[in-house]
Amino acid sequence: MKWHTNIVWLVLLTILAVWSGVAQPANINSIGGFESTLPSYWTMGSQPAGSTLSWATDQSRSVMHSLKVTKSATSDSAAWMSENMVDYWSDRHFKNVDMKIGAWVKTQGVNTSPTAEDQKWTIVYAFYDSAGAKIGETKLPVDQTVATKAWYADTNAIGATILPKDAWKTIIRFVGGKNATGTVWADDFMLYGRAGAWAGQNWNASVEMPTGWIYWLPPNGGNDGLLEKGYENTVVTTEAAHSGLKALKFNLPFTRVTGDGFVGTKRYLLDAPLGGVLLNTTSSVKDISALSAKMGDILRVTVWVKGSSLVPDSAAAYPSAWAVGFTYGFFKGNGNNTGFNNVSGYPVDMQFVFPPVTTFDWTQYYIDIPVPADPEAKALEIRLHPYSRFTGTVYFDDLTVQVVGVTTGVATGDGLPKTFELGQNYPNPFNPSTRIQYGLPRDGNVSLMIYNVLGQRVRSLVNEARTAGRYEVNWDGKDDQGKSVGSGLYFYRLETGQFALVQKMLMLK
Repeated sequence: MKWHTNIVWLVLLTILAVWSGVAQPANINSIGGFESTLPSYWTMGSQPAGSTLSWATDQSRSVMHSLKVTKSATSDSAAWMSENMVDYWSDRHFKNVDMKIGAWVKTQGVNTSPTAEDQKWTIVYAFYDSAGAKIGETKLPVDQTVATKAWYADTNAIGATILPKDAWKTIIRFVGGKNATGTVWADDFMLYGRAGAWAGQNWNASVEMPTGWIYWLPPNGGNDGLLEKGYENTVVTTEAAHSGLKALKFNLPFTRVTGDGFVGTKRYLLDAPLGGVLLNTTSSVKDISALSAKMGDILRVTVWVKGSSLVPDSAAAYPSAWAVGFTYGFFKGNGNNTGFNNVSGYPVDMQFVFPPVTTFDWTQYYIDIPVPADPEAKALEIRLHPYSRFTGTVYFDDLTVQVVGVTTGVATGDGLPKTFELGQNYPNPFNPSTRIQYGLPRDGNVSLMIYNVLGQRVRSLVNEARTAGRYEVNWDGKDDQGKSVGSGLYFYRLETGQFALVQKMLMLK
């Protein structure tokens, strides 16, 4: 890496953050912000007098938060209730799969040996078909043989939950019956197929992320009740914040297992009749999810980042793997049952180029992206994404999306790209060669490198100053020593100083 170049870009980035003397773009939203007082995908259901529901930090099984209910005898049951857990990239929960479901539970001073249903504490999973009719439910009794019990996994038995029909809606309830008493915490909710079968996905299983955010953490997105590979340290914290009191913190130890994870926004409609306000995740309002943007608009995605315990040597050795950035995607909808349903060519990885230091204070990073010229591009999602080899501590705050320009395509009147571009290679898969196209909206130093899945550089295709314009380069499937590479997955990375764009390609022999 050219460290002096990175420092220059950092200075320029700081100047851009001030935007002195420049007309500021219309701010169409403020995604956040991690200030919400409720967990994503969860709502307070009934809370009769004599009961208290809280998104608690006094006890947790894995990260920092849990769902907590404290109650005496009350007029009705008290309950936390999930939203529809069928969402995002799983359009349903699947039939004929032996599901393991449940949660980790801790009790304190609960009533023991209940003799009636309304004296019981329970975790309930209810499943509904595409017409909204209930398929069935699995009720898991909390252990009330003793008044106080440390964290334990309250799960169903093998073969106890096999759906006869696909579930298009799944609701989880954490309930204290009206005559149940004491305090119970629930955390790390589980829904996954036994023996490696795919049952679908539940979301915010560790109840850590606030309203409007999702996470995907190893090994199975966290929906198996386990967190590994260092991502168990992914928390919303008050240690540091760019604004407000809270920020998202990834703390990935140097000894961690290699693997990816991310925290991202839910999907938001690009252009809808609601009139153009994207959901602010610091708000309790959950249904205003429209962004006033349309085909041809240029969106500026911005986030503030703070880093510590960084390893510049690793960044230099494995720039496509020891990295942090945005992954952004356009999708064909944002409904619960749309599934992954991405627009072709998306999601796209955009990696930040950190300064060659071990610590840096809050710094603004952004990328300008065009809304695709594709009528099916109806929703946007942004992920805050440490990549597979990244180690250290990084904080994120104040993610925003703004309209900064309008164009009938992705080119200016003089034919130059409006944004940095890195196209999908063609053909893909390929053997023995493939073409890569990229575009530069302004002059600057450019590198285009090929990396293997370990993050090791295989081939340098471009490493020089280039004028603004569009370019195409051929890769003949050979490394820097002229030897042909083997079959497998490779990454190509366009770096321009402030950030890098990354795409995947597949060599098949």
